[in-house]
Amino acid sequence: MVSTSVLFSFFEAIQATTADAYRSHIYGAAKLLEVTKPKQCSHGVLCQIFYHLRTQLLLIHLTGYGQETPVEAKRILYETLDYVRLPVFQRLMGYISTLVEVYFAHQNGVTGQHADNTTYMNIKTDVESLWYEYVKEVARPDTLLVWKDASGTTHFHNAFTALTVAYFSAACILLSIIAPHVATPFMDSADHYTTILQASQHLHTHMNGCAYMRMAPPLLLVALHGLKLSQKRQATAYFACWVNKSMSGISALALESIYRHRASEGYNSISATNPSPQ
Repeated sequence: MVSTSVLFSFFEAIQATTADAYRSHIYGAAKLLEVTKPKQCSHGVLCQIFYHLRTQLLLIHLTGYGQETPVEAKRILYETLDYVRLPVFQRLMGYISTLVEVYFAHQNGVTGQHADNTTYMNIKTDVESLWYEYVKEVARPDTLLVWKDASGTTHFHNAFTALTVAYFSAACILLSIIAPHVATPFMDSADHYTTILQASQHLHTHMNGCAYMRMAPPLLLVALHGLKLSQKRQATAYFACWVNKSMSGISALALESIYRHRASEGYNSISATNPSPQ
C-alpha cells in the first residue's frame, strides 16, 4: 500500500492531474507508514521510501500547502523503520522541518511561533556539528566532496553528495531568513544559493532523475530568496523547464508558489522565458 501510494505520487510529480492529487498521494503514503507495524524496514526499501517522502513533504510545506495533519516523523523513524541511530540526512531533515515551520509562520506574519535566540543558536550549532560529522563520515584520502575543474565548473563526488550539500545549504538559508543574527557561515561557501544551483547543475548534467526530484525544495528557496536576481532567474528556469518535461507536477506547484511570492513582494515577474539552466 505504501509503495503503491508512492508510485502514484511519482506519476503526479511527473504528469500531474492536479496539485491536490500530488499532495494527497505524498501525505497518504506518509500516513500509511505511521500505522505500519514496527520493524518493517526490510532490505531498506521503506527507509528509502520515507527518505523520498520527507523531501516531498518539505516541498509541499515550503509552497504553503502543508495544512494536513502533521506527519509523525519520529514515530516512523524509530518505530516503523526501527532506527537506533538516525542517518545524517534524516537528522538534518529534522532540523530543516523545524525551521520550515517557523519560516512559514514568519512569511505569514505569525509571530507566536517564533523561537528565542537560544533555540536558533542551538539549531545552528547542531547543524554545524552535523556538517562536520558528515564530512568526516564520507571523507576518503583520495576523494574530494566538492571541487572545481580548470574551467571553473563545480563537481560533486556523486549525486547523493550534491543533494546532501544542497540540503545543508537550505538549512543555512532558512536560518538566515528567520534568525539572521545567528546564521554565521560554517560551510566552505558562504553563498549557499550558488551552492544549491551548482548542485542542481551537477544533477542536470549527470541526468539523475530521482535525486533531481528531491532537489526541488532547496531550489525553491533560491527562486524565492536568492541574493541576486540572476540566482532567482536560474532557479526559476529549472522549474519552468521541468514543467513541460519530466517533472510537471512538482514544477507547477513550485512555480505557483514563486509567482504568488513575487506578487506579495510587489513585483510582477522574473523572466524565465526560454529557460536554459546553466
